[in-house]
Amino acid sequence: MKPYLRVTLVYAVFGILWIFLSDQLVALLANNLHGFTLLQTMKGWLFVALSSLLVFVISRAAFKEHIRTEREKQAVFQKTVEGSYHILLNYLNQMQLVTMEAEQCEKFSPEILHMARAASGEAEAGLKKLGGVHTITADHIDAVIYENIRKRDGAAS
Repeated sequence: MKPYLRVTLVYAVFGILWIFLSDQLVALLANNLHGFTLLQTMKGWLFVALSSLLVFVISRAAFKEHIRTEREKQAVFQKTVEGSYHILLNYLNQMQLVTMEAEQCEKFSPEILHMARAASGEAEAGLKKLGGVHTITADHIDAVIYENIRKRDGAAS
Protein backbone atom coordinates (compact mmCIF):
# COMPACT_ATOMS: atom_id res chain seq x y z
CA MET A 1 0.00 0.00 0.00
CA LYS A 2 1.25 3.49 -0.81
CA PRO A 3 2.56 5.33 2.28
CA TYR A 4 0.28 8.34 1.78
CA LEU A 5 -2.76 6.09 1.50
CA ARG A 6 -1.74 4.12 4.59
CA VAL A 7 -1.33 7.34 6.62
CA THR A 8 -4.71 8.60 5.43
CA LEU A 9 -6.54 5.36 6.20
CA VAL A 10 -4.95 4.87 9.62
CA TYR A 11 -5.71 8.49 10.54
CA ALA A 12 -9.31 8.19 9.32
CA VAL A 13 -9.91 4.96 11.28
CA PHE A 14 -8.25 6.44 14.36
CA GLY A 15 -10.34 9.63 14.09
CA ILE A 16 -13.63 7.79 13.64
CA LEU A 17 -12.93 5.43 16.54
CA TRP A 18 -11.73 8.29 18.70
CA ILE A 19 -14.87 10.35 18.15
CA PHE A 20 -17.21 7.42 18.69
CA LEU A 21 -15.48 5.99 21.77
CA SER A 22 -14.46 9.24 23.44
CA ASP A 23 -17.95 10.74 23.04
CA GLN A 24 -19.37 7.65 24.73
CA LEU A 25 -16.85 8.00 27.56
CA VAL A 26 -17.57 11.73 28.02
CA ALA A 27 -21.31 11.00 28.16
CA LEU A 28 -20.68 8.45 30.93
CA LEU A 29 -18.32 10.64 32.96
CA ALA A 30 -19.88 14.11 32.67
CA ASN A 31 -22.32 14.98 35.47
CA ASN A 32 -23.03 18.56 34.43
CA LEU A 33 -22.45 21.08 31.64
CA HIS A 34 -19.19 22.36 33.14
CA GLY A 35 -17.82 18.80 33.45
CA PHE A 36 -18.96 18.02 29.92
CA THR A 37 -17.20 21.12 28.54
CA LEU A 38 -14.01 20.35 30.48
CA LEU A 39 -13.94 16.73 29.30
CA GLN A 40 -14.58 17.78 25.68
CA THR A 41 -11.63 20.21 25.85
CA MET A 42 -9.36 17.58 27.39
CA LYS A 43 -10.57 15.09 24.80
CA GLY A 44 -9.64 17.55 22.02
CA TRP A 45 -6.15 18.13 23.44
CA LEU A 46 -5.60 14.41 23.83
CA PHE A 47 -6.80 13.84 20.27
CA VAL A 48 -4.30 16.37 18.92
CA ALA A 49 -1.47 14.82 20.96
CA LEU A 50 -2.30 11.21 20.05
CA SER A 51 -2.99 11.92 16.38
CA SER A 52 0.30 13.86 16.15
CA LEU A 53 2.09 10.88 17.66
CA LEU A 54 0.31 8.54 15.25
CA VAL A 55 1.26 10.64 12.21
CA PHE A 56 4.85 10.81 13.50
CA VAL A 57 5.13 7.03 13.94
CA ILE A 58 3.57 6.23 10.56
CA SER A 59 5.61 8.90 8.74
CA ARG A 60 8.83 7.74 10.37
CA ALA A 61 8.15 4.15 9.31
CA ALA A 62 7.44 5.27 5.74
CA PHE A 63 10.59 7.41 5.71
CA LYS A 64 12.72 4.51 6.99
CA GLU A 65 11.27 2.28 4.27
CA HIS A 66 12.07 4.95 1.67
CA ILE A 67 15.67 5.22 2.93
CA ARG A 68 16.04 1.41 2.87
CA THR A 69 14.73 1.28 -0.70
CA GLU A 70 17.07 4.08 -1.82
CA ARG A 71 20.07 2.31 -0.25
CA GLU A 72 19.07 -0.89 -2.00
CA LYS A 73 18.82 0.95 -5.34
CA GLN A 74 22.24 2.55 -4.74
CA ALA A 75 23.75 -0.87 -3.98
CA VAL A 76 22.27 -2.33 -7.18
CA PHE A 77 23.57 0.67 -9.15
CA GLN A 78 27.03 0.25 -7.58
CA LYS A 79 27.16 -3.46 -8.42
CA THR A 80 25.95 -2.76 -11.96
CA VAL A 81 28.70 -0.21 -12.50
CA GLU A 82 31.32 -2.54 -11.01
CA GLY A 83 30.10 -5.41 -13.19
CA SER A 84 30.10 -3.20 -16.29
CA TYR A 85 33.62 -2.07 -15.47
CA HIS A 86 34.86 -5.68 -15.35
CA ILE A 87 33.03 -6.59 -18.55
CA LEU A 88 34.56 -3.60 -20.35
CA LEU A 89 37.98 -4.53 -18.97
CA ASN A 90 37.57 -8.02 -20.42
CA TYR A 91 36.59 -6.55 -23.81
CA LEU A 92 39.64 -4.31 -23.69
CA ASN A 93 41.87 -7.32 -23.01
CA GLN A 94 40.29 -9.18 -25.93
CA MET A 95 40.72 -6.13 -28.16
CA GLN A 96 44.39 -5.92 -27.21
CA LEU A 97 44.87 -9.65 -27.91
CA VAL A 98 43.28 -9.28 -31.34
CA THR A 99 45.54 -6.29 -32.03
CA MET A 100 48.63 -8.29 -31.00
CA GLU A 101 47.56 -11.14 -33.27
CA ALA A 102 46.95 -8.71 -36.12
CA GLU A 103 50.44 -7.25 -35.63
CA GLN A 104 51.84 -10.71 -36.38
CA CYS A 105 50.03 -10.79 -39.71
CA GLU A 106 52.19 -9.12 -42.38
CA LYS A 107 49.28 -8.32 -44.68
CA PHE A 108 47.34 -6.43 -42.02
CA SER A 109 47.00 -2.71 -42.76
CA PRO A 110 49.33 -0.56 -40.60
CA GLU A 111 46.69 2.19 -40.53
CA ILE A 112 44.10 -0.16 -39.06
CA LEU A 113 46.65 -1.40 -36.52
CA HIS A 114 47.37 2.21 -35.58
CA MET A 115 43.62 2.86 -35.16
CA ALA A 116 43.26 -0.31 -33.05
CA ARG A 117 46.18 0.70 -30.80
CA ALA A 118 44.75 4.21 -30.42
CA ALA A 119 41.29 2.84 -29.59
CA SER A 120 42.79 0.39 -27.08
CA GLY A 121 44.82 3.16 -25.48
CA GLU A 122 41.81 5.46 -25.22
CA ALA A 123 39.65 2.67 -23.81
CA GLU A 124 42.36 1.73 -21.32
CA ALA A 125 42.72 5.35 -20.16
CA GLY A 126 38.96 5.67 -19.74
CA LEU A 127 38.72 2.42 -17.80
CA LYS A 128 41.59 3.46 -15.53
CA LYS A 129 39.71 6.65 -14.75
CA LEU A 130 36.55 4.68 -14.02
CA GLY A 131 38.58 2.36 -11.82
CA GLY A 132 39.55 5.39 -9.75
CA VAL A 133 35.95 6.42 -9.09
CA HIS A 134 35.28 5.45 -5.49
CA THR A 135 32.00 7.31 -5.00
CA ILE A 136 29.77 5.79 -7.62
CA THR A 137 27.04 8.20 -8.56
CA ALA A 138 25.61 9.01 -11.95
CA ASP A 139 27.25 12.46 -11.83
CA HIS A 140 30.73 11.08 -11.06
CA ILE A 141 30.51 8.50 -13.82
CA ASP A 142 29.17 11.07 -16.27
CA ALA A 143 32.06 13.40 -15.47
CA VAL A 144 34.65 10.67 -16.02
CA ILE A 145 33.13 9.17 -19.16
CA TYR A 146 32.38 12.40 -20.97
CA GLU A 147 35.47 14.37 -19.89
CA ASN A 148 37.51 13.28 -22.92
CA ILE A 149 34.60 13.86 -25.30
CA ARG A 150 34.13 17.40 -23.98
CA LYS A 151 37.87 18.08 -24.30
CA ARG A 152 37.92 16.67 -27.82
CA ASP A 153 34.84 18.67 -28.84
CA GLY A 154 36.34 21.81 -27.31
CA ALA A 155 39.63 21.30 -29.18
CA ALA A 156 37.79 20.71 -32.46
CA SER A 157 35.95 24.05 -32.20
